[in-house]
Amino acid sequence: MPKANREDETASDASEVTDRGSTSRAAVKNLIETSEKAGGQKKLPAVYDGSFGRTLYDTSGSSDGSVTVVMPPDKIRNVTSQALLRIESHPDGRRYVGTVSAGPFYDPDGISADSTAMVISAVNGAIGMPGHHGRLQLQLLGEERGGRIGPANRRPIPNSPVFLVDDAEMSSILGLEGDFAIGRVMGHETVDVPVPVHKKSVLYRHTGVLGTTGGGKSTTITNYAAGIAAEGAAVILLDTEGEYTTMHEVTADADMLALAKAQGLPVKGVPNTHVLTLVGREPSNPDHPSHTEFTLEFSVLSPWTAIEILGMNDAQQGRFLAAYDIGRRLLGDINIFPVKKDVESERQALDWDEMESGYPHLTLALLIDVVSACIAHLKKGEVTFWASDLMRKRSDAQAKLKEIIDQTELEKVPSSWMKVSGLLWRMHRLKIFDRADAAHLDVPAMLKPGRVNIIDLSDLDSPVLRNLAIAQVLRQLQTEQERAYELASVKGQTPTPVNLIIEEAHEFLSTARIRQMPTLYEQVARIAKRGRKRWLGLTFVTQLPQNLPDEVLALINNWILHKIQDESVVGRLRRTIPAIDQSMWRSLASLQPGQAVVSLAHMRRPIMTQIHPSTAKLRLES
Repeated sequence: MPKANREDETASDASEVTDRGSTSRAAVKNLIETSEKAGGQKKLPAVYDGSFGRTLYDTSGSSDGSVTVVMPPDKIRNVTSQALLRIESHPDGRRYVGTVSAGPFYDPDGISADSTAMVISAVNGAIGMPGHHGRLQLQLLGEERGGRIGPANRRPIPNSPVFLVDDAEMSSILGLEGDFAIGRVMGHETVDVPVPVHKKSVLYRHTGVLGTTGGGKSTTITNYAAGIAAEGAAVILLDTEGEYTTMHEVTADADMLALAKAQGLPVKGVPNTHVLTLVGREPSNPDHPSHTEFTLEFSVLSPWTAIEILGMNDAQQGRFLAAYDIGRRLLGDINIFPVKKDVESERQALDWDEMESGYPHLTLALLIDVVSACIAHLKKGEVTFWASDLMRKRSDAQAKLKEIIDQTELEKVPSSWMKVSGLLWRMHRLKIFDRADAAHLDVPAMLKPGRVNIIDLSDLDSPVLRNLAIAQVLRQLQTEQERAYELASVKGQTPTPVNLIIEEAHEFLSTARIRQMPTLYEQVARIAKRGRKRWLGLTFVTQLPQNLPDEVLALINNWILHKIQDESVVGRLRRTIPAIDQSMWRSLASLQPGQAVVSLAHMRRPIMTQIHPSTAKLRLES
């Protein structure tokens, strides 16, 4: 086609678009004039004063809880994503509150935006284009009655006025109340997204922080731990990479410092941090001013937890439990535990639950020597006590052990006993249990208000070793918090709130791990259930949420979701977190570092949040 003809056609199309827009505006004008001549009002009712838009009629594609709002072109820039809006339904007088779930969009007047004429005109640079207006989708939060938001059992009437809700009222309506701000509502720089530390119904119903690598989880956790501690709670952070062992220092990240300065945030590290490393393991940050080595106590571990972690088969399990029972009897017979006529120790012995904890004073070394004595008995040979000082130094203990074994019917196959001995010696060679040259975990000190305890697990490459350490921390933490809760209840008080943060939770609580170690999972589940009453919250952090089983997701009621691109993961989370609307789910894949969808139990709806920058130093920061 000749160039002149193409230009003529383009001009014709542009003229058509302009004519259609002009015709539409003229039609509207004529409709208004006709209405006024017929006695209609020239002045709108007072209820429309200050409104920026109107509700539209519903269509076949409309959905429950969603309302379409249109506005004139000069009002579009006043409305932001997630803005809180109020509809004064006219003339029935009902008031509805909702948030922008999509848009605002630019729509052309009088013609479809994707019509052939519009596309051709735009592509060919036509000057003549129709006027435009704004359109958005509003997700109803509910109907406002007497200052409270209740269920919306009806829809707003079409052509009702729509108003912007100011930021101060926005916080109140959305239930954005708490003790420290984790970030700000995106598009609303003066609206904080706070976390309530002293509200039992929130953090103590447990939290999930999910997202791919580079999405900003570490910054979130740093702010989260610091904020919780600043409000008088205690934090225990299971740090699998040693990333948080430097957060008492100020970051050298220029971008973080500039962002903090721009937002008026203080530049500082996290105070009152304490790093604890398992004895004999390399600390990530040996220069930390409060660094302590700790030894594990075998008597804290449930025998069933030890069986799972060591991967014993049924035969080995039977031998192990038999030896465990012999060790218990020995401790009682030689008056170590329970101590005769000591009421408290006798009560503890009677109350002992083998599913929850190990037997007091039963060390790994003593159990090894008990197994050795059983093997010698079956082989009718002499026993040498290599592991336990108690058995080496006390002849009465040796005699009593022989007497107990002689009275016990043992399984006759020495090979299974020898395999159990090998497993226990392998655990013993780790040199992490009952070490006299290292302190035990001082859990009461760890749970002091405002303290951040970083358990540095970075040098524990073995899953067995890591799970042994985690299992002991969990057990001792639960025991101490329950004790503190009982003492506080007697005085009519509450204990110091505690939050346990489990980094890389998918490694510890994957579907495969739960199948292999159901007792360890049950321990986590017990803490989750009991913690809700005892001010003990769990926070699960992972970059691989697809590896967290449904059992773990079911424990979580609060969510901080960073960038997630895997559609199958998003689909699974949708079934778990019904409060998040479709527009937010669609946005997860495109979130920038530091952006997150925050859904806490006390909030009336999830919030797209810009997480505050952290000025604390992370060891792995680039």
